Amino acid sequence: MKNSLLDFIYPQNIACIICDKPIKLTNTYSICKDCFKELHFLKDACMKCGKPIINHNLEYEDISNCSYCRQRTFYFDRAISCIEYNQTSKKMILDFKYKNKTYFCRYVAQIMSEKMELENITADYLLFVPLHKKRLRKRGFNQAEKIAQDLSDITGIPTLNCIFRKKNTKRLYNLNRLERQQEVKNSFIIKDNDNLLKNKNVILVDDIFTTGSTSNEISKMLKLIPVNKIIVLALLTRTNDPYVSFEENN
Repeated sequence: MKNSLLDFIYPQNIACIICDKPIKLTNTYSICKDCFKELHFLKDACMKCGKPIINHNLEYEDISNCSYCRQRTFYFDRAISCIEYNQTSKKMILDFKYKNKTYFCRYVAQIMSEKMELENITADYLLFVPLHKKRLRKRGFNQAEKIAQDLSDITGIPTLNCIFRKKNTKRLYNLNRLERQQEVKNSFIIKDNDNLLKNKNVILVDDIFTTGSTSNEISKMLKLIPVNKIIVLALLTRTNDPYVSFEENN
């Protein structure tokens, strides 16, 4: 009944979810052809941090260990993103997060599930990056949680709500990498009273992978349990370390 009501309010494949232009019923992800052309689905990406590989000369850029992650210590085993960040994909996320278009999450989850199938990855549990309770009350929902729930419906992998943000961190989009690391340090706790996570493989879901500071801090906590394998799964990432106008985990 709930899904039927949602489909009535936001019927699929009538208008593009990005630009609102009329579309055909057969359009993939309810996106028009013009917007779809602007979405750069990632194919060549680092096998560790998931960021796009621009230099294809492997003498200088190895897709198993790119120049970006060679300079960093990551506690997760691998990060995978689906689409490169640009103005079109940015609008998709900002409308989702700040214009209350929560129905977007089912399309995001569909894209992620297809990426999981393509990369041949699965897990025992889906986890998600939490919001602080103050920010959650203000927004009314956690986008990462909603995506994880829809992804669970598609894949059959159960979702665990076991990560909590104990510190109401600043918005990270205008901070550099070192500032982000310091801001999220010791910001999370893991509650696994039933020892469900011990020696298990998990997928940590988020909307955007920027510097990886947030997901890395959570991964560090998960490894202490210890979790066996951690895959970070995000919709968007891009090549650079952006310090402005690129929101992560807010």
